[in-house]
Amino acid sequence: MKIRTLNIFILGITLISTISSCGNKTAADEDGQIIVQRKVKSDSTDGLAIAYYVQDSIATGFNFYRSIDSMLRAEEKEFERQLRSRYENYQAYENKIRQRMEAGEITGYQLDEIQEEAMRKQESIANFERQRGGELQRESIKYQTALMNKISEAGREFSEKNGIDMLFFYQKGGQITYISNAFDVTEQFIKFLNNREKEIKEDFDADLDAVDTNQDQMGLNL
Repeated sequence: MKIRTLNIFILGITLISTISSCGNKTAADEDGQIIVQRKVKSDSTDGLAIAYYVQDSIATGFNFYRSIDSMLRAEEKEFERQLRSRYENYQAYENKIRQRMEAGEITGYQLDEIQEEAMRKQESIANFERQRGGELQRESIKYQTALMNKISEAGREFSEKNGIDMLFFYQKGGQITYISNAFDVTEQFIKFLNNREKEIKEDFDADLDAVDTNQDQMGLNL
């Protein structure tokens, strides 16, 4: 079973109005405060400050994201190791039985017991794969959801600090076909996240518990 690593999902916003832009790419001062150029909508004289970050860059640039992803990958590899070991042990058991049968060491009465034992071993492997695999999948979703909430909240704080009216993520194949690099604040947002990593981690366990509670409630409602 393959458990997906973390993948952050934050709601993208489709830009309906045509946006005309001018000015240079955003820049950051020493405190991480960025200078956002106002992009004027063609149907309005009011300025609308919009910005985006590249989603995939969060996975490689945000330290806390990388640490969680590394932990989940390690658990997944250990699960795969244990599952592979169980399959190998069962294969060795089958080979031993086959050799005994070829040597005429197994009687008809023994064969029934051997078949029952083989079924028990197969069922044990299947249960382990299903139960432990399900646990890892739920854990991955739990961490993913809690971290998504943290990044979303940080995005709100980042936008308020920098006077951004609209912040969204960009990825190839997403809702936005093209957007100018002048709107790109990926580097600044990652810096913002890393500077607040300690604050984000402080109550992360509580966020995980909240996700657990919500999942339990959803399960009861199904």
